[in-house]
Amino acid sequence: MAADKENREKGRALKNEREVVLLALLSHEKNETFSNILVRRTLDSCAQMSTVEKAFIKRLLEGVIERKTELDTRIENFTGRSVSRLHPAVRQILRMGIYQIYYMDAVPDSAVCNEAVQLAKRHAPARLSGFVNGVLRNAARQAAAEEKAADLSGAGKGGTERKTEAGGMGHAMDADAMVRKMCVEYSMPAWLVRMWSEQLGMEETAKLLGALMEIRPVSARLSGRLSEEERQDLLAQLQAAGVIVEEGRWLSDCRYLRRTSDLRRLPGFSQGLWTVQDESSMLAVEAAGLRGDETVLDLCAAPGGKSFLAAERMACQKAEGAGTVFSYDLSKRKTDLIRSGAKRLHLDNIQIAERDAREFFKEDKDRADVILCDLPCSGLGVLGKKRDIKYRASMEGLSSLQQLQREILTNAVRYLKSGGVLIYSTCTINRAENEENAAWIAGKLGLQPDALAPYMPEGIPGIQDNMLQLLPHIHGTDGFFIARFRKK
Repeated sequence: MAADKENREKGRALKNEREVVLLALLSHEKNETFSNILVRRTLDSCAQMSTVEKAFIKRLLEGVIERKTELDTRIENFTGRSVSRLHPAVRQILRMGIYQIYYMDAVPDSAVCNEAVQLAKRHAPARLSGFVNGVLRNAARQAAAEEKAADLSGAGKGGTERKTEAGGMGHAMDADAMVRKMCVEYSMPAWLVRMWSEQLGMEETAKLLGALMEIRPVSARLSGRLSEEERQDLLAQLQAAGVIVEEGRWLSDCRYLRRTSDLRRLPGFSQGLWTVQDESSMLAVEAAGLRGDETVLDLCAAPGGKSFLAAERMACQKAEGAGTVFSYDLSKRKTDLIRSGAKRLHLDNIQIAERDAREFFKEDKDRADVILCDLPCSGLGVLGKKRDIKYRASMEGLSSLQQLQREILTNAVRYLKSGGVLIYSTCTINRAENEENAAWIAGKLGLQPDALAPYMPEGIPGIQDNMLQLLPHIHGTDGFFIARFRKK
């Protein structure tokens, strides 16, 4: 009887999308698992659920993590107490409920409240279910009042519109007040809002923060080995599987995929006909201007996207005598990812090894025609995908990263041939890691800035000589920095 009850409870938990999210959030708070890993593991555990149910889980789980600061501010306003004093399950249930009320219009507020009460009865002391019900019903009334006020003012409804309004209020507020407002509305740490406001300006920062909160499609790179007929057949198969396929913004091999679930099960993935890679990462390889016969060193390569594109590009350009990519990273766990991807994509012109990018290996001295230095960074440009980076980063951490980046760059230059090209890139938006490092490469390492425009798609904005800072609200990509240099 006990075993039957346990099996019924397990099945019940797996059939309830909100309970899946609650358990994941409790695990996240306890174990501090990175959100992208947490989401993937959670969805993997729900293989028996429908695509719609898994999409609900993903949306709610990511949304609660991303908007934690805003949600906690609302909870404290409704309850008059610190969120840290609440029962752990109640804290997460309230975050989930308020997120649904404010950001998931398709879910009726009554259903939100009722489901939250049931969760509280199962995962918190029974007496707290009434407290949860009262808080969420107050939240629903407040949300309705805010929506009515927004309609009357013509500001519209929903997260994106409210954020646009906030961005336009800079003239009516002093800088400190505007920073505080953006911190809550975009759930962003104050130090980060201030840093971007100083570097980009207040209005531009508001646009950036709004773009980072948007739900973006999966960026996929189609294999360059496909004929036009094979490409069209693959795209037709993806569409038949329910995927919405859109053309990339800058590169012909890029496609944006919407309404996806388990990417590994989609047509063509296991056969290596396409892979996941942001368009910004693809542009970093474009910046190298590969001819097809080069020796390429990718020093911090995992999970391998740039190595794969460089190897494929050279193989397509040179049927015989194609160049080789030496793809390195620090641990076997990371290089195993590269090996797995190279095997799936049928790439045989990659050599993979475990190496510390700070350590000099004399056999590689003056060996490389091209070096790809996509270095460890703060990751502030991928907040839309790794939604909890903002809660882990700090100004002190940014300073230590710059020192690590310069240590690797100093070593990398020793591998570059005379006349060779170094591509420095990061997936962040931070001048200390980007423009300041680019100036340091030219000033201290003696590399010559080499014009970037000839290697970039026509019409792409923001190129400054040998540098390009990609921004989500301008380029539609991750926040990404690319700089091109040549060794004299």
